[in-house]
Amino acid sequence: MQRQRAGNQRRFAPSNWRVRTQLLAVVVVPIVTALVLGGLRIGSAVQNTQDINNVRQLVRVVDKGTALVEEIEDERDLTALYVAAGRTGDTSRLDTQRSKSDAALARVRAEAARVHRGTNPVPAPRLSALDALGGKVASLRDAVARSKMRFPSVVIAYTALIAELTHALDLLTPDIAHPALAARAGVLETFAQATEKASRQRALLGGVLTQPHFESNEALNLSLASRQEQASIDQFLSSAPSAERQFYERVVTGRDVNKAEALQKHALAQQGTSRLRFDAGEWFDAMTSKLDLMRLVEKQLVGSVEEEGLREQHEAERSVFITALVELTLLLLTFGLTYVLVQSIVRPLHTLRASTLDIAQRRLPEVVRLLRGSSDADVEATEVEPTDIDSTDEIAGVARAFNDVYRDSVRLACEQAQLRGRINTMFVNLSQRSQNLVERQLELIDRLEKGEQDPDLLASLFKLDHLATRMRRNGENLLVLAGEKAGRRWSAPVRLVDVLRAAISEIEQYQRVQLRGLVTADVDGRAVNDIVHLIAELLENATTFSSPDTQVLVTCQLLSGGGAKVEIQDNGIGMSTQDLEDANARLLTPPVVDVAVARRMGMFVVGRLSGRHCIRVQLRGSSPHGVTAVVMLPQQLVREHEDHMDPPGLSARYTPEGRLTGWRNYDTAEQLDESASPRRALRTRRRGARSSGTVS
Repeated sequence: MQRQRAGNQRRFAPSNWRVRTQLLAVVVVPIVTALVLGGLRIGSAVQNTQDINNVRQLVRVVDKGTALVEEIEDERDLTALYVAAGRTGDTSRLDTQRSKSDAALARVRAEAARVHRGTNPVPAPRLSALDALGGKVASLRDAVARSKMRFPSVVIAYTALIAELTHALDLLTPDIAHPALAARAGVLETFAQATEKASRQRALLGGVLTQPHFESNEALNLSLASRQEQASIDQFLSSAPSAERQFYERVVTGRDVNKAEALQKHALAQQGTSRLRFDAGEWFDAMTSKLDLMRLVEKQLVGSVEEEGLREQHEAERSVFITALVELTLLLLTFGLTYVLVQSIVRPLHTLRASTLDIAQRRLPEVVRLLRGSSDADVEATEVEPTDIDSTDEIAGVARAFNDVYRDSVRLACEQAQLRGRINTMFVNLSQRSQNLVERQLELIDRLEKGEQDPDLLASLFKLDHLATRMRRNGENLLVLAGEKAGRRWSAPVRLVDVLRAAISEIEQYQRVQLRGLVTADVDGRAVNDIVHLIAELLENATTFSSPDTQVLVTCQLLSGGGAKVEIQDNGIGMSTQDLEDANARLLTPPVVDVAVARRMGMFVVGRLSGRHCIRVQLRGSSPHGVTAVVMLPQQLVREHEDHMDPPGLSARYTPEGRLTGWRNYDTAEQLDESASPRRALRTRRRGARSSGTVS
């Protein structure tokens, strides 16, 4: 795990990055910094825009809420008159006002619901208070109708409800971070308080006018509400912009306003008397006219808040657009300059990399392959195409150095090809000389065997004959190493069983080999010698790496799609899974001839011979142990033999005395059985393939 972590650290180390990545990293750091700072600025501007939009949404809620406050104030005042009059008289005006309050409440709740569904982070309790207001209004109305509350208590209860509604709306001030907008919202809140105090005076004095006495505590409440109204008006006039202040002074004036103020002063002057000299309706109408004018100013203030919010939103959107445009322009200029500089460095590097990879993966291997397959390589004719970089910087110097390395590599490959050609020529000469001597030795042994009658001496001649046959096969291995074909050729097809018998005759422990599942098929004569050699090498391995007291089974069968399969199974020490995979890989793609080939000569020869005729050879594990070599002979090399009468299921094997049993030749005129002499059996084993074809 430590090595793995160290490897991961090395892989992510800056020194292992690509050049383009390293160059970009140098530029990316300031770019990312600029992006982060610009992103923060843009994000702040976007957030500012969103905040202003949220404020505008709240202003719309407050606009509806202000209308609701006005309706509840009117309901409070009418309810106070109704209660002060002893809960008698016409209630149609009060019922109409209650319907107006309910409609205003529905509009407020609908606007609050739209804010709830949006992205406005308005505090949920405030909107929840608006939702719960309907139940409180209904409960207060029920209490007024069922209880014996006096009108001051009714005014106090409604005033508390109005205060709760005003607190829930909060008139935007806590949620506004923009000074100008916050100032306008504060002015609106101040004037709304003045309007509420004026409405309370209407309710208090209206209730007093319906009573027989004007008590001192009622006068005190009326005077306090008047002073609070005047204090709010003074605060409004001191903090409001000149336009709103002038609008107030122009609107809230006139006969009704003066009449309301005069009636209030007259009432306060007559406190403690039994009956005032004007009625409640006159006061209520005059004060209502004044309230209508004040509410007109209040609507103007709400509109100014909305206009200020819209102006702030347009300004914020303009700021976002300008900031984003400047950031985008700077980024485009930076990326353009970076691209030009990086390309001036990376393009030659890409050319150098592509050229080196092409040389390493295609051109140089192709030259080596051509030189390896040629017996007479011409060094002077081999051209080296240099890397095309015409600059004078360090990259061009590296390219020129690599061109020199490429030329030296081609020169060394040519020299090695010439050396391999000389070695192959030496192998061929040695093999041909040894082959000539072996053939002469075999002819001499044949003549001695024909005239010899002594069994012991004849057995020794048989052993000498067998050793010479093995020497001939080893000599042919040198030809395979040199890439040459054997001198023995067949001009006519040979029976597959004769090919197998000839292969068996070329190994040392031929007595341990048993043939099973013989088939009636012929092998193309041009491939007979190589197939014999291939199977002999596999049999040699099977007998060498298995116990001397075990048998090696050779079975063959014809395939339904054409061709034949030969299996060679031993009960030896076996091979591991990894060794089998490595061996099958070498059989599929034989390695280059080197010193290591000498240790695996048989497998190398099998791979070369199988590749020459498109024969597939694969090693598999046997049960319970050992190895099975499967030889798949293709259809173009094997065809079924039709001129025979052999019954299926025959098997053949050699006895320890050298006799072939359980085998009947295809030619019915000759049959080898237990009565055949050892000399004849061995001669048939050694020349089994020759009897079915002619040597060309």
